[in-house]
Amino acid sequence: MFNQKSTRAACLFVGFILIFLSTLNCQQDNPGQEKKPLNVMTIDSLTGAPARLPNPWKNAGCALVTDDEVIEMFDIEVDRFAYNARTLPNRGFCLRSWLKPDWKERESANEKAGAPYREFKNTLVTQVLDYGTNGASTDQFEMVRRDQRNVFEEDVPELGDNAIWSTSQLSLMVKKGHLVVKITLDYTERPHDNLEVAKKVARLALQKM
Repeated sequence: MFNQKSTRAACLFVGFILIFLSTLNCQQDNPGQEKKPLNVMTIDSLTGAPARLPNPWKNAGCALVTDDEVIEMFDIEVDRFAYNARTLPNRGFCLRSWLKPDWKERESANEKAGAPYREFKNTLVTQVLDYGTNGASTDQFEMVRRDQRNVFEEDVPELGDNAIWSTSQLSLMVKKGHLVVKITLDYTERPHDNLEVAKKVARLALQKM
C-alpha cells in the first residue's frame, strides 16, 4: 500500500514538472510574447503624462527630402539655375530655391511699368512641426482644419494620417503620428496646380517618417 502511494505521488510530481516545462517552452517559443511592446517609455515617470516622442528632423530639415531627390524630381540644372538650400537649427526647416528656365525674360518684363509681376524663381519649403504626442498632433491639426477652413480649404485623401491644402498659401499640411510636415511650393503657373507636385514631395517625406 505504501509502495502504491509512493509510486502515485512520484507520477504526479513528474507530471507537474513536465507540464511546467512544456508551458515554459511554449512561452519562449512564442515570438508574439517577446515582441509585445511595452508602454514604459511613453509615460513621463514624474508627471504621469505621455512622454514626448522623438523628432529626428529637428536639426535635419533638409534630410527629410534630400537635395538629390529634389534635383531629380524637378529636373534642376544646379549651376545653371542657381539651386540653393538653406536650413534653420532646431526648426526642422528647409528652404530651397532655383531659377525658372525663362527667369531673365520674367525679370525684364517685371521691370516694365504697369506689367503684372511674374515670379522668376521656384521655391520649396519643408518644415516638420513637432507636437510631442499623437494626441496633441491630432488636436492641433483638427483645430487648423476647423478654424482656418477659409485658408486650408481642401482635404487631401490618402496622404499620411490626414492632409489639407491651401491654394492661397500654396501649402500642404500632412499629419503623420505626432509630427506634421508642412510643404509650401511655388512652382507652377496656376496656384492650385502646385498641389499635385506638393503631394509627390510629401510622399517622399512620408517614406522616412
